[in-house]
Amino acid sequence: MDQDDERDEAIVEAKIAGTSTRALAKQYGCTSRDIERMIDAKLDYELDNRQRLRLVKVSTERILSLMKPFYEKAVKDKDVAAGTLCCKLEERLSLLLGTDAPTNQRIDVYQVEAQQQPTQYERIRDAIMRVVNEAPPAQRAVIKKMEELGPEKVLELINAGNGQAPDGQVTGTEEPDRSK
Repeated sequence: MDQDDERDEAIVEAKIAGTSTRALAKQYGCTSRDIERMIDAKLDYELDNRQRLRLVKVSTERILSLMKPFYEKAVKDKDVAAGTLCCKLEERLSLLLGTDAPTNQRIDVYQVEAQQQPTQYERIRDAIMRVVNEAPPAQRAVIKKMEELGPEKVLELINAGNGQAPDGQVTGTEEPDRSK
């Protein structure tokens, strides 16, 4: 390897390690474009779909192997920091694999609240039941028995005697006696 190749290797390694292009250009006395050309020349491979898939697979395996000890620590020792790191690794994995749900989804809170409100029928029924439950025990027992028997049976029992309710009104479908 000649001296230029060694310098180019050092530049690529420094770039991979996180050194900025501008800092490398200053350190090696060349332009940012020269640094970028050296990097392109040293990292001379096609980034096609096969290469992308390969890189995704490698990254997936790295994330999974990184997560294993921290997940065990989070579960066994109840370590919050390890659990947080696992969540972040899961987020990265979901993003990498495209399984992350779009972040622009939202829930219409007003619609959810409207569905949770009782209907007008339920509010009226609840009001009636409050009145019924506040009635004296004997009246509640009569109402309960009427619900058990049903309206036809109640009318039949009331009309079994003289055809009139105790208050003198005619019940059921009979015509009132107007001869009196």
